[in-house]
Amino acid sequence: MIAAFTLASISGSDAMYIAVFMGPFARGPRDDRPLINYCLEGAVRAAADGFSLVTFGEQHFNNYEPYCNPLMMGARLSPFLGETYFGTSMCPLPYHNPIMMAENINVLDQLLEGRLIVGLSAGRVGFSPDFENFGLDPAHQRAIYAEKYDALMRLWGHRPDDGPLRFDGKWVKGGMHGRLMPSSYRAPHPHIMIGTNTDETCRRAGVEGNILSLGPCTLEDAANKFRLFRDGLDEAGYEDAFKSERLVKSMVHHQVVVASSDDQAWADAETMGGRNPMLRRDQDGRSMRQMFEDGVAGRTDLNPMEAANSRFVQAWFIVGSPDSVTEQLLAHKRAGIAQVLTRFTVGVYNPPMWDASYGLFVEQCMPNLAPERFNPPSEVRAAVAAGPLPIGPSGSFGAPGTGMPNLQPARS
Repeated sequence: MIAAFTLASISGSDAMYIAVFMGPFARGPRDDRPLINYCLEGAVRAAADGFSLVTFGEQHFNNYEPYCNPLMMGARLSPFLGETYFGTSMCPLPYHNPIMMAENINVLDQLLEGRLIVGLSAGRVGFSPDFENFGLDPAHQRAIYAEKYDALMRLWGHRPDDGPLRFDGKWVKGGMHGRLMPSSYRAPHPHIMIGTNTDETCRRAGVEGNILSLGPCTLEDAANKFRLFRDGLDEAGYEDAFKSERLVKSMVHHQVVVASSDDQAWADAETMGGRNPMLRRDQDGRSMRQMFEDGVAGRTDLNPMEAANSRFVQAWFIVGSPDSVTEQLLAHKRAGIAQVLTRFTVGVYNPPMWDASYGLFVEQCMPNLAPERFNPPSEVRAAVAAGPLPIGPSGSFGAPGTGMPNLQPARS
């Protein structure tokens, strides 16, 4: 049972924020270019439609998120998001050189004038052989992440008059003579968001003053992890305004399917997500809707495969009519979770169904959710004096014949 407390009591705010994750699956190389353009166009559309944050992930070798590099996508989009923030969900830090990573993040923070939230994770073992492909031992996943995270923090905290910065660890070598270039727009570094579902890491993210991003989990589990995050913020003794900002920018991720009725929405979810490899269907003949309802009912007579499938669907999906989806999202707000990261690119390459679900959400859910945008950055090192340079003819998003979407900047 979720404890009775309000969003206002945990964060000092009763606002709600709706973010969107551009995370599609491709069928193969033929979908790479269409999906890159789809995600660019979708991000600009989401900014115009009132989303607080658009996020792009980083994947390799597996047909998931075939744009591969979220920082490059953010740079491309930087003039066109208006007040909407850009985020990465997630950059697996073990694969990266910390100096190059810090420089690239700082460039993007400058381009976005501080409206950047950089999600970092320790990477994923088992989904695809990323660690092996990058020449890393997955057995050392956590240690590699910790050493590279420490290097990032040292880089962002270093000043030229501190003298040379040296790295002589097991996974980070080299150093820095001079300064990190460019500096970040925010001081001392851009917003950092930690992707985790581990209880201790949730608490530590609070202690470190970072933003928290939970992967899919049930509302009860998410509320408990947010309490651990708040405990960490309290333990570190941050000021109330700082804690409130970290809490309202933190989030939990769900795949969202909206249709005209609950029955149609679950049928669409079955079409889009029913063959997800994380669902074991060989000995489980239930529909996704029945899996969800069995999980909500807390059935104890399920076999291990059935129980795992019910947990998966209950954790990952928000499905239903506009009224049902709106109520499920408002339940997050009442549980102390101000921002939900929605994902409409459910399943493998299906733009018509993705667009239909997204369109209904914007038309019928967003007005009742009344989501807000984040305040402009205030903790800045120095404001950018000039506006963005025009891109393409008359400042359009792309030029004829370039193959890029020809979109206009989002409304502010």
